[in-house]
Amino acid sequence: MKNIKSITVMFIIAIVIALVIFQKKEGHKEEMNMETYTGNMEPRIGYVELKVSNLDQSLTFYRQLIGFQVLERDDKTAKLTTDGLVPQLLLIEEETYVERPLRTTGLYHFAIVVPTRQDLALSTIHLIENNYPIQGASDHQYSEAVYLADPDNNGIEIYVDRDSNQWKRDGNGGYVGATDALDVEGLFAEIKDKTWTGLPRGTRIGHMHLQVSDIEESEKFYVEALGFQIVAKETHMLFVSKDEYHHHIGMNIWAGKELPAPPKNALGLKYFTFHLTEEEYDRAKENLGRLGFNYSEGQQEMFVEDPSGNTIKFLIKN
Repeated sequence: MKNIKSITVMFIIAIVIALVIFQKKEGHKEEMNMETYTGNMEPRIGYVELKVSNLDQSLTFYRQLIGFQVLERDDKTAKLTTDGLVPQLLLIEEETYVERPLRTTGLYHFAIVVPTRQDLALSTIHLIENNYPIQGASDHQYSEAVYLADPDNNGIEIYVDRDSNQWKRDGNGGYVGATDALDVEGLFAEIKDKTWTGLPRGTRIGHMHLQVSDIEESEKFYVEALGFQIVAKETHMLFVSKDEYHHHIGMNIWAGKELPAPPKNALGLKYFTFHLTEEEYDRAKENLGRLGFNYSEGQQEMFVEDPSGNTIKFLIKN
C-alpha cells in the first residue's frame, strides 16, 4: 500500500475543488443544535438495474474497483452481489444505446452503504491507489461519503451511516444535513493493518438519488400517493424516506426544471426495487389509482413510473 500520509495530502487537494462545486449544488447546510432521533433502519431498497454500453467493461469496474461479486451472468446481463446470495446490482448491455443527455431526468446516483467507517476508508484508498477519479467527498452529518461515476457516467455514492442516535432534526422534523469536508485523515486512520478485499457482507443499496422535472409533482407522487415521509425539502431538492431513515430517495432539479425523460435506449437507470409492507403496498395502489397515476401489477409486485419517467418496482416484503 502506498504511503498513507502522501495519499491523504493528494486526496485532500483533489476533493477541496470538488467539494466547492458540490456544496453549491447541494446547498442545504442547516444549524446543528436540534434534537437527535433514533429510527428503525430496516433495509428497503433491493437492487438497482442499470443499462450499460459494454458488459465486460462494467464488470471489470464493478468487480475490481467497487468490489461486487458476480452471482450470475450470460452474454448480455449480470447479477452482482456482496453476500453471494442476493442480487444488489443488475447490469444489462444495451445493444443499440445512446448516451443519456445531460439535461434529462434519471439517475443522479445510486448509493452503496457499507457497514463500517473502516470499510469506507478501504474502498476510498483502493480507488485512489488505482488512480480512479473521485468526484467528491463529504461529511453529511448523518453519514460520510465519497462520490464517483462508472464508465458509463452513472453516478455512485459509497457511504457509511453514523449511528442514528447522532442524527439531528430541525424544528420542522426534517433531518439536519450538511456538505462539510470529509475528515480524510480520520477516515484513513481507520484502515490500520487491513487491506481491501471487496465490499463486505452487510453492504446494501442504501438510497437512490434521482434527477426529476418538478419538485412539487414529485412530492405529490412520492408522499401523497406512495406514502413516503419528507425528511428534507428545499426549492431545488426533496428527500423522502420510510422508517425515519435520513433518506431512501433523494430528488433534485439542479440541472433545471421540466427536463424531459431520456430516450428509452439511453444508458443509465432502468429501474430499482423497493420493499413495502403489505399494508403499505395496498395503500399505495389505492392512492395511485385515486390520484391518476398508472401502474402495472404482477404477483406481489408492481411497476410504477414517477412523473419524471423514473421507474420503481415495488415488492411486498416478507
